[in-house]
Amino acid sequence: MNSPDLMDFACTAVMLGLGALAAALTFSAAQARASRYLAAFFACLTIDSLVGLIQVGWHDALSAEAVRWLHAVNVPLAYLLGPSLYAYAVALTSPSTSFRAGRGSWHIAPYALALLLSLGNATFAFDQSPAGLLSLHIVYHAWVLQGVLYLAAAVQRTYRARPWLEQASADEVALRLTWLRRLLSLFGVIWTLVAIDRIPSIMGMQESPWLGIVLSCLTTVALFILAWFGLRQRTFVPAPLADLCASAEPDRSAPYARSALDAGQCAQMADELSKLMADQHLYTNSEFDLQALSKQSGWPPNYISQALNQGLGRNFFEFVNGFRIAAAERCLTDPTERRTILEIALACGFGSKSTFNAVFKRMTGRTPSACRRLAHLGSEATA
Repeated sequence: MNSPDLMDFACTAVMLGLGALAAALTFSAAQARASRYLAAFFACLTIDSLVGLIQVGWHDALSAEAVRWLHAVNVPLAYLLGPSLYAYAVALTSPSTSFRAGRGSWHIAPYALALLLSLGNATFAFDQSPAGLLSLHIVYHAWVLQGVLYLAAAVQRTYRARPWLEQASADEVALRLTWLRRLLSLFGVIWTLVAIDRIPSIMGMQESPWLGIVLSCLTTVALFILAWFGLRQRTFVPAPLADLCASAEPDRSAPYARSALDAGQCAQMADELSKLMADQHLYTNSEFDLQALSKQSGWPPNYISQALNQGLGRNFFEFVNGFRIAAAERCLTDPTERRTILEIALACGFGSKSTFNAVFKRMTGRTPSACRRLAHLGSEATA
């Protein structure tokens, strides 16, 4: 093997090992509903890397028939990469994945078609005829376009999910899902470059091996980042909130039409939740979420969500951060307070100063610095 082939072999071997390890770890992760789609993505890439390793390492020893059978393995799996990442994004941000039998089976239709054509070519050598070769070229390369479209849909999903996520989490940084959007965008760039890299091969021209090596390295880095964040990430919306997440814009009353709670019970529960938050200072925990409040109060998450929405007219994000902002304002307006804004933010339950600034500005219309400055000016004027 020449130098490009050796580097390609090494990159593919690294992707094989990383993909296999990530698939095993994500499949056994606690959040099985979301992680199984991520595990499927890594499993597909692992098998593809294994096939690529065989093709690069034993290229001269492989017959045309053997190559056809190898393509029958890895080409159809490429059509599952985009859908599996999209399914992961959906599962991460809602309790229902829209991929259940009977509703999402069309997502695997391209895979089934590619498998049928690839097996047909391995058996009957369709690529010996011009028409067969053209159809196989389309099948072998169209997954890139399909994958990019799914990535775009997944990115859009992260933006649309914000109203649903606010029903279960008060963490501003986590709700932004910035890491997932950036990673999906990175895969989109990589797959677009893969499409460009394949143009010379399709046109019968000499292709550069170095671009493929660079793309393999970028893919390896992206896989590592995806595995790292994927293993640490949790599903935000608990399953009892499925009805609330079914609509594009959460409504204050419609999702609870069949609930056993009436308006009076919601108001009473909301008052008790507010007292619990104030007395035990639960909001000071930066990772406090709906599941934690359910555990502390003894009420199921869907009842808590209904009580907050109908009893207070707030979602969980607004409820928890309302306590945090109120506590922060008391500190910022206290002339004897000597702590920095960051120290106050951390003490009140915010994970960082930037998060504190964003939530404070959203809920009060001014920055923490402006709040403290105005309070100090007022105290000096009355002195």
